[in-house]
Amino acid sequence: MTTQETKTQILDAAIELFWTSSYHATNMNALSDAAGMNKATVYQHYRSKEAIAIAAVGRALERTEGWVFKESFEAFSDPLDRLQSIYQRIYQSHKSLYEADGRMRGCPFVNIGVELAVSSDGVREAVNKAFAVFEGYYARIVEDLAASGKLVHDLPAAQLATDLQDNMNATLVTSKLTKSPQAILDGADRARRYLIG
Repeated sequence: MTTQETKTQILDAAIELFWTSSYHATNMNALSDAAGMNKATVYQHYRSKEAIAIAAVGRALERTEGWVFKESFEAFSDPLDRLQSIYQRIYQSHKSLYEADGRMRGCPFVNIGVELAVSSDGVREAVNKAFAVFEGYYARIVEDLAASGKLVHDLPAAQLATDLQDNMNATLVTSKLTKSPQAILDGADRARRYLIG
């Protein structure tokens, strides 16, 4: 296994554990077991659990941007179809996980960001970076809606993009608290109403 493959295996295990159990509930023994390697190998690549968390947020950003945002933009040209696809992909993922184990996980970025916001500037900054990337996609949706004359707001695209990201965050928190995948589709409807009435 290459160094990059080893790091990816560690980060994918960390994402799953931090998302399902939380950062604080995950110890290095559980992480190394989930990654299928010993702790020494994990520490050879990452000096601390916090360093793993920061890198895991980056890896989660890479995965989410590719599968949720880029693929939605490649599959559709209409901005509302792109927005619906973003929510639909997240819904499908969460619904599948919920059906497998009966748990709604919420947003991996919000979960770890809230948990470590006051104790880790690195994690907080990595989560904010992820949100900024996602907001770039939402801004393109807003700009395309404005160009088509369908947008009901005259606020700057960047502000509306932040609002859309905030809606997604709230939607995923709600889905976790209510144990309802449907809450994600409800969030899609709310985002659409917000943009076009």
